[in-house]
Amino acid sequence: VEIPLITAVAGGIIEMPIIDGKEKIRIKPGTQPGAALRLSGKGMLRLHGRGRGDYYIRLHINISVYKDLTREQREALEKLQQG
Repeated sequence: VEIPLITAVAGGIIEMPIIDGKEKIRIKPGTQPGAALRLSGKGMLRLHGRGRGDYYIRLHINISVYKDLTREQREALEKLQQG
């Protein structure tokens, strides 16, 4: 799943397709590229048993570069970069 950089940094909720439709997933602040998430009980039906398995998601960070930033936005990014 690709998520925007700002969602990985600040956290948020994304909606993504899974086996039975769509699921809202909470992304924790500071999520790193390639992080894996597990959705318990949202996977395939168990063979010879009851219930469902788990659904695993690997996250990829999608970086969008903004071309037209205001001075305030640029300063905020510079402050963020400095830590």
